[in-house]
Amino acid sequence: MHRKKIWPQVAFISLLLIVSFWFLNSGLAGNEQIYFKLDKGLFYLKQVYETVSRHYVDEVDPEGLSKSAIRGIVKELDPYTVFFEKKGSERLQMITKGKYGGLGMEIGKQEGKITVISPIDNTPAQRAGIRAGDVITKIDGQSTREMSLEDASLKLRGRAGTQVTIEIQRPGFDEPITLTLTREEIIIKDVSYSGFVEPGTAFFRLTSFSDKAASELKEAIQELQEEGKIERVILDLRGNPGGLLASAVEVANIFISKGELIVRTHGVHERETKFITTDDPLLPDVPLAVLVNKGSASASEIVAGAVQDLDRGIILGTPTFGKGLVQQVFPIDKIDDAYLKITTAKYYVPSGRCIQKEDYKKNKDVFLDLSDSTEFNNHKQYYTRNGRVVYGGGGIKPDVEVKKNGNTHYFLALWAKGFFFRFAVDYLAAHPELQAMDYFSVSDQMLEEFRNYVDQHELEFEIEGEQELKDFLSTAKKEQYSPEILDLTTVALQKLEMEKAKQFDRYRQRIREALEAEFAEKLHGSHGRIAATLKYDPVLKEALTVLKDQNQYREILAVK
Repeated sequence: MHRKKIWPQVAFISLLLIVSFWFLNSGLAGNEQIYFKLDKGLFYLKQVYETVSRHYVDEVDPEGLSKSAIRGIVKELDPYTVFFEKKGSERLQMITKGKYGGLGMEIGKQEGKITVISPIDNTPAQRAGIRAGDVITKIDGQSTREMSLEDASLKLRGRAGTQVTIEIQRPGFDEPITLTLTREEIIIKDVSYSGFVEPGTAFFRLTSFSDKAASELKEAIQELQEEGKIERVILDLRGNPGGLLASAVEVANIFISKGELIVRTHGVHERETKFITTDDPLLPDVPLAVLVNKGSASASEIVAGAVQDLDRGIILGTPTFGKGLVQQVFPIDKIDDAYLKITTAKYYVPSGRCIQKEDYKKNKDVFLDLSDSTEFNNHKQYYTRNGRVVYGGGGIKPDVEVKKNGNTHYFLALWAKGFFFRFAVDYLAAHPELQAMDYFSVSDQMLEEFRNYVDQHELEFEIEGEQELKDFLSTAKKEQYSPEILDLTTVALQKLEMEKAKQFDRYRQRIREALEAEFAEKLHGSHGRIAATLKYDPVLKEALTVLKDQNQYREILAVK
């Protein structure tokens, strides 16, 4: 009880002391104006906190008030500076170590129910026979009906060796199935796929940068080298949100020579630190293509930026996310596991450009120096080793930009409402003989069955421009526009309804591809899904074309 009452004041005062100490030791204490602002700001914080606690009309929780003040401070900074408690530290362990205690299955919400998306190979879930599409109805006797996805995940996870009992409802079965499983340490693989996509061309998909990313990639390379000679490499970093800085340097070192600068970090209160390759590369000269998109961030951008700036390979896809901020974790309360993860520096790739898009400096009352924001440096030129011009402003712009087909409202509705997932689950439940198939292709008959499935479940979606027309018609009626305008708008909406009926045929091939990927995942896991999608991947096709045309490859890299 005393602990709960004392914690808010201690935490709040501790935070003020940390801020004070930070500024006093940063060299800014010598600036009289800055020191005055610091002193005044801390005084305001303390006075407001105490005045509200003592005089507010309703009783307030001092601990909640303290946390609200902390959240208010970090909200004005960047998206990666956050205050978190024990739950956050568990997530941090998962990101940095690539492992957690649990059952080994990806779950999601389908039609509001906690549903198994995919069990992971060689885990308690997979060995117990849990399948994609199984609905988890109870966890340790507690119904999941009103449970959030995060709460369900937390209940399924736990210390390795402990047990959890789950009840599942399986499509095609009337009675629920109850299983008691023992949690294990689940290892999340950083290299989610590796293989030869063509003779001599090795493809590797890296989905994260935990502390084992480089070792996994090296192992995958060596396994493929036993199958055949690697003459070209495609490294797929699309959708990879990043991870550990050290792992990014180690991965880059697989392709880049010893002694090369990969990235440096620097902040107002942080000395410059350079990160240089220390080992001889495993593949120093093999033509290299790195695939990126807007989902490639942080460590992915370090690797892509180093490869581009050192002219070690070509970058293909779409511009990356632009996350180049370095965080450190500071303990606020070690007893209750409360921490402050705060941005302390920025990433700069070898050419000198910063990866971070400066889109977070919104409050000019908080930030004193706006000279590095994108409106100042978006067109500043930097140079690669071979003299090619690259630009700052955040993110990595590909050497060869290749865009995938955008998702239409119809396709997104099919995906978001789980039609591909549920159809595959139901189809396999009705055709169990397909479980033994090594390869799966979607026939025209299956496409028609899927069309009927969608029609039976009455997919609701809006076509592009439909909502705008509806809004206009509503305004026209309210403002009493002429009957001619009302009629024209009504007819346009009727025409759109006719157009919506054609969407399936218009996107027939893309629907076939999505179904093949869904079935491949249900039969062979995430590895199967990736293999199925690669067949139709336009970015991969372009990478293959460029890598096999060495004249074009060398021309892009400005090799003399």
